[in-house]
Amino acid sequence: MKRLFCCLLWISVGCDDGSLGTRDDAGPAVDARPIDAAAGDAASSDDASVASPDASADAGMDAGMDAGPPPPACPRVRVTTMSPEVLNIRPAPNTSMAPVGSLPSGMIVELVDMVRGEAIGGVDLWYQITSSRGDGFVFSEFAECTEDEIPVVEGYLVPFVCGARVRVSQAPGGGTSHTGRSMYAYDFAVGLNTPIHAMAGGTVTLVRTSTVPGDPCYNGGGSSCGPEANLVIVEHPDGSTAAYKHINTASVSVGMTVARGALLAQSGSTGYSTGPHLHAEVRSGCPTTIYCPTIPFTFADVGSPSAGTTVTSGNCP
Repeated sequence: MKRLFCCLLWISVGCDDGSLGTRDDAGPAVDARPIDAAAGDAASSDDASVASPDASADAGMDAGMDAGPPPPACPRVRVTTMSPEVLNIRPAPNTSMAPVGSLPSGMIVELVDMVRGEAIGGVDLWYQITSSRGDGFVFSEFAECTEDEIPVVEGYLVPFVCGARVRVSQAPGGGTSHTGRSMYAYDFAVGLNTPIHAMAGGTVTLVRTSTVPGDPCYNGGGSSCGPEANLVIVEHPDGSTAAYKHINTASVSVGMTVARGALLAQSGSTGYSTGPHLHAEVRSGCPTTIYCPTIPFTFADVGSPSAGTTVTSGNCP
């Protein structure tokens, strides 16, 4: 029955983080399409007439139906949209207000409650959820109950090719710039265009490469250049994200699934930088936000190296 509702979809291209568009969050929006089968999305859509790829059935056939009784065990829900569509998180179980976030296909989130709300195509069951991408309500026709656990990151590895020896130029708590929201980040001093590899697997949610040769912040600059840093953000299965900043060029695009060790980018000195290096950090959420409070993490291959230490990457196949 799930895909019978696809012809009700109104699709809007954009980002799930309302803060984008400010200077701190400069960069392209997520290349994904938020859906919740809501006609209410049409007012803000640039391509509202575009249907889901498999939309063909008449939603009217299901008039008067609901989702039926939920299964007895439903601790979590999994998003069942067709990638790259993402499921809107609403502040209430209806489409009267703008989404507060969105969930990518396949993501598992914690269930808070199951409630009746706005009926769409005769279905009025909504899931109240909590997630790293926001808390609220999602329409049940594009999510399913699951007892599967939320995946955990298998461990972070030094973000360079297997066997590479790199120097840690700034560790967590470094006095130069690793304070406040950047408290738990690492800087690695490497040459220009050094290959950068994923510390952990996930989905690419933001790529910014708009600072190019000739721009004032291409070869580094002061704090005012901070928002001009090129970067790649990868969202991990547990909802955490890793940001790889000051890159020169990227080898990935938004929406790509990457394994741990996959090539992401080439190092640079864009943004707030005094020379070529990689700034690597882990955050709780913030898949499309340049600036976000960092969280502590440990490398599975080298532990927690201090500034001035030279480490050997164990990011091996």
